[in-house]
Amino acid sequence: MSSILDDQLRLMALKQYGLIKSIKTPDISEEDLRLILKNTENKTIKQLAAEKLLKKTNLYTVDLELILKSTENETIKQLATEKLQYLNSHPRLGVAGSIARAQHSGYFKKRSPINRNK
Repeated sequence: MSSILDDQLRLMALKQYGLIKSIKTPDISEEDLRLILKNTENKTIKQLAAEKLLKKTNLYTVDLELILKSTENETIKQLATEKLQYLNSHPRLGVAGSIARAQHSGYFKKRSPINRNK
């Protein structure tokens, strides 16, 4: 529940600042880019968020699937498909690798509702 409220508050803050302006901010987080992709209908904004997310180095399979689902731009879809195929063709980098990297970086621990209030 608190996670949903946190996401809603973050999205409201991003909208107030301006979604395009937020996306163009050099230090925007991958989490904010995912949030924008999931919660906007504007094709231009989705395209900008997808492009920015594709430039991030630690993309997970889930991120690439979200990009493929969220954008209609063929170039972006092609890039995401190529990265997804690369991850899937290298077992270390694919789904198992993504999970291992996420666990190592503490991604799941940060997202756990148990650790939210700490």
